[in-house]
Amino acid sequence: MDSRVLAGIAVLVIIVIAAGFLMMRGGEEAATGTTATEAAGGAEAGGKEITIKVGLLVDETGPTSDVGKGYAMGAEAAFKYFNDKGIYTKDGVRVKIEYIKRDYAYKPDQAEAFYKEFRDKYGVIAIIGWGTADTEKLADTVARDKIVYISASYSAKLTIKPYNFFPAPDYSTQACAGIAWAAEQKPGAKLALLYDHKVAYSRSPIPAIKAVAEALGLQLVGDFDLSLKATEASAERVVSDAATKNPDVLWCGNTISSCSLAVKAMAKVGLDGMLLANVWGFDERVVDLVGDAGKGRMAGVTPFVYPMFAKDMGAKGIDTVMEAAKAAGFSENDVNLRFVQGFLNVWLLVQAIERTDSTALQEKGGEALKAALESSCNGEPFKFGGLTADDVRFCPDSHLAHKKVYVVVFSDAGSLEIQGPYEAPSQVDCVKATIQG
Repeated sequence: MDSRVLAGIAVLVIIVIAAGFLMMRGGEEAATGTTATEAAGGAEAGGKEITIKVGLLVDETGPTSDVGKGYAMGAEAAFKYFNDKGIYTKDGVRVKIEYIKRDYAYKPDQAEAFYKEFRDKYGVIAIIGWGTADTEKLADTVARDKIVYISASYSAKLTIKPYNFFPAPDYSTQACAGIAWAAEQKPGAKLALLYDHKVAYSRSPIPAIKAVAEALGLQLVGDFDLSLKATEASAERVVSDAATKNPDVLWCGNTISSCSLAVKAMAKVGLDGMLLANVWGFDERVVDLVGDAGKGRMAGVTPFVYPMFAKDMGAKGIDTVMEAAKAAGFSENDVNLRFVQGFLNVWLLVQAIERTDSTALQEKGGEALKAALESSCNGEPFKFGGLTADDVRFCPDSHLAHKKVYVVVFSDAGSLEIQGPYEAPSQVDCVKATIQG
């Protein structure tokens, strides 16, 4: 055979062998979730990158969408920001979060269906969730499936569930702190309760409120059913009924739309008491939603600093939120309390990832995240640049993050003023009161 032909054959054999070796290497990289490009890009983090999947359950079209839309915006901005910035485990491996968003329109059965999709189709190890009824319904299931669930529901019942977390006091602890504030303003005040009797979120803190009111010497004068979907006319009917009891303080346990209608109705019927709303019933928008009717007549409980107050209070975490909002294409006006709430839930997840080992995260998923979150019990707390009323800790037997809130008052002058922080009174175990109630 001609020597040139032999040489050509030899070159061809070498090329085939080299190609086979490269294909084998590519297969190994794909199996570990690391490609040659990723390895090069992640060289500073040890040359490896992994991806985890996370569910995002929101209400953008249902009865709580008045607060749900802003929450979803904040959560999505956070996912984009931290992914772009780089999330690294404690052993230096970069983690990419692939999130799957579903709008369940505040329907618990639909939430359950989407949960099964998250788990069975996508294999998520964590979920950023929303409402009380659905989160409580799924709590035992996520524990069996070992999926960390960080919700916008702050139900007291979730603080004793092993896989449920949120970076705030529960609704009952928040309400107890708020009622204590009201008792300071007017000792012995008459208290009326306005909330949707059919909605789990609205009902959640009621047993604790009744217990703390009694302990603080307030007079409970009525329990009124204000629909989450109230109209101007129906809100006026409920408030007119409450006015017959001449309350000094009215607790509103709904979202901002119906709570705002209640305040307008108070002005219309001449009821001069103070309406104190839960965290979802009051935010920056009340000035426009309520107008003059709210001046000196409305306040809201919040475990988070409003963006408008953050710089004056030295809450540097707002710079991170604003930077993320800008990168996601949102304006400064889009960044309100709801945006912050969604952002902080994702930020908590990111901080938990940063406390995990990459091998544990890949092999144990939600279990590793749970351990990281509970490491704060006796270790370093979770911090959010001053945007929470206190540092956040979770213990294995209690996921009550802390016990402090602020109260934001719609002043006589028409401006919003933040007061506090205030701590829930020690006379009542507000979590226990709700669970037993």
